[in-house]
Amino acid sequence: MHSRFDRFKATPLASQLEALIDAPGRYAEYAVLSRVGVAAIAAVAEEIAQKFPEIGEDTTARQYCGALVAEVMRRHGHEVAQARGRVSGALFSYGAVFSAQPVVLPFEAVVEALATMPERFAALVKRVPMNLWSRRPGGTGFSLLEHACHLRDLDAIFAERFSIVRKAQLPEIASVNGTALAEERDYLRQDLVAAMGEFSEGRARLCASLKRLTPEQRLRCGLRDGVRRMTLEELVRELLDHDRTHGLELEELESELQEKAHPRAFSAS
Repeated sequence: MHSRFDRFKATPLASQLEALIDAPGRYAEYAVLSRVGVAAIAAVAEEIAQKFPEIGEDTTARQYCGALVAEVMRRHGHEVAQARGRVSGALFSYGAVFSAQPVVLPFEAVVEALATMPERFAALVKRVPMNLWSRRPGGTGFSLLEHACHLRDLDAIFAERFSIVRKAQLPEIASVNGTALAEERDYLRQDLVAAMGEFSEGRARLCASLKRLTPEQRLRCGLRDGVRRMTLEELVRELLDHDRTHGLELEELESELQEKAHPRAFSAS
C-alpha cells in the first residue's frame, strides 16, 4: 500500500474497510469481474455503501478502498487493463479494470516496462495546464509536481537498494515514508520540469544497470524491515508495482485536473 495512506491506515475505519475488502474469498469475486471486463471494486461497492455510508463524504476513505482492491489484485499477479472503468452506484464512479488472468512478466519485460515510465509521465504532464501542476487531488495524494519529485527520489533509493543487495550479504533494507520525504524536501517548492528530467536520466541509468544483472545476482537477498528476505529480482518487481500504483494515481489526478480546467465539457458529458 502506498505511503500516502499511512496516516489513514492507523484509523479504525481503515481497519474495518480492510476487513471487508481483503476478506478471504474476495479475490475470487474480483477475478470473476475482471474476466468480463468490469472494475473489480464493483464486487464490493454496494456492500461498502450499505455498511459505510459515512465514506460518501470522505474522499480519502474512498481512495483507500480502490487502492486496497488494487493491492489484492496485484498480489495475485493481475495487471491493470483499464485505469477507469465505470462503476454503478453513487459511491464509486470509476474503478480499475484488471487483466482477466494473472500475468507474470519475464525479468527482461519488467525492465522494459520500467523504462517507459518517464515518457508516459511526461506525456501526461503535457496534457495538464501548467497552472495546475502543483494542485493536489481531493482527499489524499500528490500533485503532479510532487509525483515528479517522488518518482525521482524513490529511483535513487531503489538504485541504492539494488547496489547494496548485489554487493553485501543479506543487507538491511528499510522502507521509506514517501509522504514524510515530500515534506522534508519541500517538493512543492521544487521545479517540475527539472525533477522530470532528473527522473528520466536516473531511470535510464537504473534500467541500464538492471540489464547487466546476471541470474545469480538477481537471486541475492536483502532483509526488508528486519523480517522479510527479498531477492534482488523481487525488489525490481516491487519498483514496477510502485510505478503502476503511481500510474493509477496519475490517471485519477489527470481526470480531476482536466475537470477543473474544462468544467463545461465535463458537465455536458
